[in-house]
Amino acid sequence: MANYSITIADACTTKIRGGRVVVIDVLRASSTIVTALANGVEEVKPVDNEEPSELRDAGYLLAGEYRGVKLPDFDIGNSPTELIKYLKHHEIDRIALKTTNFTTSLYKSGIKSAYIGSSLNLSAIMQRLEEDEADANLVVVGSRFGVTEDIAVAMALYNGLNDGLELDEGYIRRCILGCRTARYLLGIGYRKDVEFISQIDMYEVVPVLNNGMIYCE
Repeated sequence: MANYSITIADACTTKIRGGRVVVIDVLRASSTIVTALANGVEEVKPVDNEEPSELRDAGYLLAGEYRGVKLPDFDIGNSPTELIKYLKHHEIDRIALKTTNFTTSLYKSGIKSAYIGSSLNLSAIMQRLEEDEADANLVVVGSRFGVTEDIAVAMALYNGLNDGLELDEGYIRRCILGCRTARYLLGIGYRKDVEFISQIDMYEVVPVLNNGMIYCE
């Protein structure tokens, strides 16, 4: 039987290595990535210090935020609902994503290969891990406001995989809607994102991070 563990990225002092890794940043990077790949985008590139102009010249849509607010000179924020609206009017194959916590956690923890998990694709991630039959580390990213929403999704995965417990969708939804990160996002105008992300299993995609790029296999 596979063994599963939960790691809080901000508390990790060593590089994360070995076994499968699932990176969980519900509000909002994981959810933006899942939404992108479920709606026709072919790849998402997490970026840190790359020049926006160079990324745009390379054909990337620029999506990013700092402390929740869209970055200057970027096309959209780190927002699944903004992305869906944008995709209705533009064909986008590639997105460069820069965020306050998600991209920083990837670089800090040294994660090179991982699945990307959210409330929006929770059951799809669980099914993939069941099929893999391999040890897995569920890495929660969180924010300066805490890890409640990410822990809720990680615990749902752990409880289902380790103990065979059914998903408690109501509990997960309450954690997302009521956490401090959600309250902050509501305060800066992202109610639609919080409500959208509180939906459980909206998509069946399993994003895969490999060598600096995220895509669906």
